[in-house]
Amino acid sequence: MVIMAPPVTGPDLPPPSPRRTAALLSHLGWEAILLVLVAIAALVVGVQSDGDAFGHGLWMSLATIGLLASGFAFSLRTGNPNLAVGALAALAGVVYAKLAQQDWPGLLAAVTAVVIVVLFSLILGVLTGLTSAPAWAVSLGGLAVAQSVALGLADSRGLPLPDGPHAEWAVWAWAALFVLGTLAGGAVFLSGGVRRALTVTRPDGEVPRFQAKRLLGAVLGFAGSGLLAAVSGIALAGQLGGAFATTGDRMVIAVAVVVLGGVSVYTYRGGLAGTLLATALLVLVNFALNLADAPSWLAFTLPAGVAIMIGVAVGWVLDKIAGPELPDQGAGGPQAP
Repeated sequence: MVIMAPPVTGPDLPPPSPRRTAALLSHLGWEAILLVLVAIAALVVGVQSDGDAFGHGLWMSLATIGLLASGFAFSLRTGNPNLAVGALAALAGVVYAKLAQQDWPGLLAAVTAVVIVVLFSLILGVLTGLTSAPAWAVSLGGLAVAQSVALGLADSRGLPLPDGPHAEWAVWAWAALFVLGTLAGGAVFLSGGVRRALTVTRPDGEVPRFQAKRLLGAVLGFAGSGLLAAVSGIALAGQLGGAFATTGDRMVIAVAVVVLGGVSVYTYRGGLAGTLLATALLVLVNFALNLADAPSWLAFTLPAGVAIMIGVAVGWVLDKIAGPELPDQGAGGPQAP
């Protein structure tokens, strides 16, 4: 007599395991595609400008947009998307210019602006961590506060720097900071241990409750993104020779860079050089459209919107290839009611 085992039911199925090698290779594959697109865009810009476009302006755009995008990427990778980074960058630039106009040494004015923005970001992080509120909701409040203060300090106008734009060498310093920083950050977040230490996902329907790990991730995510946003704002003020309280399309472009670069809005995973390559691609596309005398809505806003939609789809595909970040705890057997 043969006794058949009972069929395996849904709750008894073993949890799917993450496919780490497939995840890494899929991200590297997408970054290879981005690299090809960057090369094509660079060729187009080079032909349009006879090579004259590859100078100070392009590299400074790469640095300022890249630093801002790196700030948003850092917050997203900790599971705490900070939608206030554009306003925080503007606030840092305005504070820096305001202090410089009052005869503060340039370095002291810049450091003070960074400290103010980071302290405000810490408040947002603590509020998010203690309440377990969605980071995007808290950051929208931070966006409104930061932009209001910046508008008040600037009196709704631009604030010129007394010494004008920064020296030529500053361009290469900011660009190097962005390139090296984003590659280092990408390498760190390739570690599953780092992601698990900083990121807490909320199951559907979970009642908000305090978790120390969630507080740590929120504080680091907001503080780190605020720091990078502040540096971006100061770099932009130095490039323009003054600061402006409005953020324009920079926040949307930063989100587009990060999502197009392969950082998932579902699992917060990303690759190594995606943010760097996506920044270069969108900057080059913008330069190509400007050289073709395209209207501003076509040169700035539309490419960013298309990039976000493509990036969301790419992230979904990459997550499907990679599998879950971790098996659910206790998913291997039936759960107690």
